[in-house]
Formats: sequence, C-alpha cells, structure tokens
Amino acid sequence: MSGRLQDWLAERRPSSSVPLARWTSRAPVDADMPPVGSLTTLGRQALETALARPGRVRESAFELLGADALITYACEAALEADDPDASLTWILRSTSAR
Repeated sequence: MSGRLQDWLAERRPSSSVPLARWTSRAPVDADMPPVGSLTTLGRQALETALARPGRVRESAFELLGADALITYACEAALEADDPDASLTWILRSTSAR
C-alpha cells in the first residue's frame, strides 16, 4: 500500500471497524494516485473477488464487507477532492462497470 493511502487511512476517525490491511496489502496501487483512486481500485477488486464466488460463501461475504468499507472511504476521500461531484461520479462508474 502506498504511503499516501496509508497516511490517509490512519487519519480517519473513527477508524474502520473492518481490518483493511487484508485488502490494502493485497494489490499494489500507484503511489501517486490520490486516495479516492486507490480506494476505488481496491474496492472494485474486492467486489470482483466476491462476485467470482456467488452464493452462500463465507469468503465472498468478507470480500463484500471489504468492498463496502473501501468504497465508502473512497466516497469520503472524494469529498476532499477539488471536484467532489466528478470524483463521486467516477467512483460510481468505476464500481458499476462490468
């Protein structure tokens, strides 16, 4: 995980109730990418992992929880962006595309 994303997540209050290291350490993200981009990318990856194993699979449920937390934080990061509306629209398009 990039230092920029790690620092951003460490500043969140209250901190996440979902241990995000499982996802943030899984895949490299561009160190220069703003938190909104990194979190959306990681959330999308978690969502795709969950969708790859449909049905009542416990592991898929944990992936969905991770995706939810990561995308929720992406939305929070979007509110700090220069153009929150454009950032939120990008998150929506990035996570709904299949």
